[in-house]
Amino acid sequence: MIRTLLVDDEKHARERLGYMLKEHAEIDLIGSCSNGVEAINTIEAKHPDLVFLDIEMPEINGFDVLSNLDKDKMPIVVFVTAFSEYAVKAFEVSALDYIHKPFDKSRLQQAIKRAGDILDNKQVQEIRTKLERFLTKKMEEEKLERFILKTGGNIYLVKTSEVLWIEASGNYVDIVTENKRHLFRSTLTGLKNKLDHHVFYQIHRSTIVNLDYVSRIEEWSYGDYKVVMKNGEELKMSRNYKALIQSI
Repeated sequence: MIRTLLVDDEKHARERLGYMLKEHAEIDLIGSCSNGVEAINTIEAKHPDLVFLDIEMPEINGFDVLSNLDKDKMPIVVFVTAFSEYAVKAFEVSALDYIHKPFDKSRLQQAIKRAGDILDNKQVQEIRTKLERFLTKKMEEEKLERFILKTGGNIYLVKTSEVLWIEASGNYVDIVTENKRHLFRSTLTGLKNKLDHHVFYQIHRSTIVNLDYVSRIEEWSYGDYKVVMKNGEELKMSRNYKALIQSI
């Protein structure tokens, strides 16, 4: 049996696909989710073998869901999409599976068979690698508009415009807002390339600031500078990044 989870924000689509999945004896439908937060929590709690994942969901879309999962425990994914034939070429090139809305029984059968073959032949890690490459490429092509942050069992949506600064912390970074610090798994370098460089500027090898929250820059010592934020916090700017002075 293939333990399967269904994720779609449209009730009618959820019910239709759920009904179709129950017609397949090899499918054990363990649940359905109506939004991205619920999907992340359910996948982490139930560890399904297979997830039918809607791409176009509000706030947290299908790609956001996958980007916030432990890569070593990623399930097999069949994307559920209303994209045009041209748009799904990205999935085909990356050897990732998808089904179109409205759903077609024969296409669904193919997706289920492929998932079963992957599980039987122990190709899950290979598919995870392909999926991770696909997500990495997609994220590099798009600028971040918000962070999805898990803190104390809760999931927070934080717009990049609400972030004051970002600090390196080992294999993580601290995302600093007016009221909270959130730990986010990423390197500073990897994150820098996903942020709008007109708004976010690196002032130190371990610090990126949101220029909208910078009050002033003061000379400090030995060629270094001090960046004073609008909330009064002071951050060190290394002399190697002093081009910021001319850019604002």
